[in-house]
Amino acid sequence: MFTQKDLNESLNNEGLYLKRIKDEDKGTPLKFCAYCNKKLERKLFSNGSLEYLIHFERRKYCDRECMANSYKEKPKTDNPSWAVSHHRSRELKEADRCEICESTKNVDIHHIDGDWQNNSEQNLQALCRSCHMKSHREKKLCIICGKPQKGLGYCNKHYIRFKKYGNPLFTKNKVSE
Repeated sequence: MFTQKDLNESLNNEGLYLKRIKDEDKGTPLKFCAYCNKKLERKLFSNGSLEYLIHFERRKYCDRECMANSYKEKPKTDNPSWAVSHHRSRELKEADRCEICESTKNVDIHHIDGDWQNNSEQNLQALCRSCHMKSHREKKLCIICGKPQKGLGYCNKHYIRFKKYGNPLFTKNKVSE
C-alpha cells in the first residue's frame, strides 16, 4: 500500500500524518471470503476511518449476500457431527406443522428413538418447540405411590394432601361408634 519512501517523506512533513498511515496499514492480514473466495478489504467508513482490525479479523464473508448463501448451503461435509445430522434431518422431513398439536410456530425435527444419527423417515417427527421439550423431559413418578408426578415429587393426590395438611401421607380417620 505505502512504501518506506512514502513513510519517510511523510515523517519529514508531519509526524501525525505518519502515525495515521502506519495505523491504517498496520498488519492488515490477507483474508478471503469463505463463500466466494474474493479478497477481503477493510471497510472504509464515511468519516474516513478504516474498520478496526479486531472486527476485520472476525469477518468471514465479503457481504451479507455471501453470508446468507453460505448458511443455506451448510454443512457440506459428511462429518457425522450433531449439527450436520440435524441439518440433514431437516432436509429429509418437511416441518411445516407439529404432528401433535398442529402448531405452525417454531417447528423442529425430533428423533423418536433418541439417536440423532438415525435419520430414517420413520424415526423423524415434526414437533413444535413446546411438544419437543415435553418429549425430551424425563417422566418423573411420585415418591410414595409411583404414579406420574405433579409437583414436589408427589402425584396429584399426595400433592394436594401435602399442600392442605402439610403431610402427603395424612388420612382422615373416621370416628366409629
